[in-house]
Amino acid sequence: MHSWIKQDSASKTGRSSMTEKRKFGGLAAAALLVTGMVLGALFISNWDASVAERDVYRSITPVVAADQRSLQDFSETFATIAERVKPSVVLIKSKRVVRQAQAQRFWRPFEEFFGGRQPPDVQPRPLEGLGSGVIVSEDGYILTNNHVVENADELTVQFADERETNAKVVGLDPRTDLAVIKVDFDDLPVLAFGDSDKLRVGEWVMAIGNPLGRNHTVTAGIVSAKGRKQVLPVDGSYENFIQTDAAINPGNSGGALVDLEGNLMGINTAIATRTGGYQGIGFAVPANMARDIMTRLVEDGRVSRGYLGVGIDNLEEELAESMGLESTAGVLIEMIADDGPAKDSDLQVEDVIVALNGSDVENSDDLRKRIASISPGTEVELGVIRDGEPVTIAIELGELPDGDPTRTASREDSPSSSPAGNIGIEVVDVTRQWTRFYESGSGVIINAVRSGSVAEEKNLQRGDLIREVNGDPVTTVQEFNAMFRHFEPGQAIRFQIQRANRQFLVGLRIPEE
Repeated sequence: MHSWIKQDSASKTGRSSMTEKRKFGGLAAAALLVTGMVLGALFISNWDASVAERDVYRSITPVVAADQRSLQDFSETFATIAERVKPSVVLIKSKRVVRQAQAQRFWRPFEEFFGGRQPPDVQPRPLEGLGSGVIVSEDGYILTNNHVVENADELTVQFADERETNAKVVGLDPRTDLAVIKVDFDDLPVLAFGDSDKLRVGEWVMAIGNPLGRNHTVTAGIVSAKGRKQVLPVDGSYENFIQTDAAINPGNSGGALVDLEGNLMGINTAIATRTGGYQGIGFAVPANMARDIMTRLVEDGRVSRGYLGVGIDNLEEELAESMGLESTAGVLIEMIADDGPAKDSDLQVEDVIVALNGSDVENSDDLRKRIASISPGTEVELGVIRDGEPVTIAIELGELPDGDPTRTASREDSPSSSPAGNIGIEVVDVTRQWTRFYESGSGVIINAVRSGSVAEEKNLQRGDLIREVNGDPVTTVQEFNAMFRHFEPGQAIRFQIQRANRQFLVGLRIPEE
């Protein structure tokens, strides 16, 4: 009995154990099912993501490839243009001899106190310079900068193939800083002129030259601006520069600025810098201006410019309104030179020139350039507004003297040839333009100050009123010039100056002749 009871108990225990195993198996299966579902979901999610990623990759791969091809083509353009242009750009070596006084090494008291000092030991000293040039004709004409070849005793041109030959100067034009030289070679590679008027700000350009003696260096940049002025340190200059950020350094002067078709767009000329080297602002003479000057230099050996003989200024809005003019277009005549063509014409101070040969005049710079571009001896027709009424005046142009930057067609060309020109100022009467600031007859106005002059050193400025000279009141330009004719070179004089509401004295010495 007991044994039966034991056996029955064991049977119950076995059935219980099997039930637990079934339960456990069900739970495990459920767990596996859930785990499988989760893993499956993750797998499917990851598979979708990978497919999507592959789809994105497929979509961008052609774009990247296209960009790479575009960049490669762009790079190839630069390389092709560089190869084509470099043979047309030359290295120019200049030499000149200057004589410099040698300082005495020992003090010689007898000569110091009793006279008889020996003249200083003058030693010749060679100066060498480097620049660039552009071949513009197969028979050897080369366009470059005036400052590269001016005053040179010897010029040597080195070509891209390292051949060298001597060159001679054909003509110089300091007012545009351009020059033409000539070598006795034939079949030279010519760089074609482009139309610089069509060049746009933002276009890519390349500069080719010999910066710091590094032959045929190529740099690239864009056109930063056009029509830049006040670049050249020359009175009476004619400027319309292209500004670029292509690297330009000393030695680049006279080299080529070309577009991406390899056309000459400018002659690299100057840089704006505070360090003496490249700072991202370079200037080139536009090809259209360079071609015109080059042609005149080759044909005549010089550039002759028309000369009107008046001092002019732009019209301000208030001044135009006070004169009954509808716009500020045109230029105001402020002064008529005593020895200019306008002196013998019907032009008058305070006339407003609004047209030249039937074409409207925009401003003083426009008139100045157009007059200069006309041959001396040509009769021109000026459309003038006088006291609100139109007047037509015919005048024969004179010739702007080469060596006198003061006798130009505009006041911007600085001091006139009056006696005051010795100290570097141009003066005008107190005309209607200035009566807003000063009373008529209260003095004479400084209308221009020449760079590097005694007047600039003393900080005299355009717009200053000279009330007195050596204590004597002055009321007109005629009186002022009469006073100056009595002064001797080296004599010290003084001005009473009014600047706005402030009055002060300025002492200066008239330079020796």
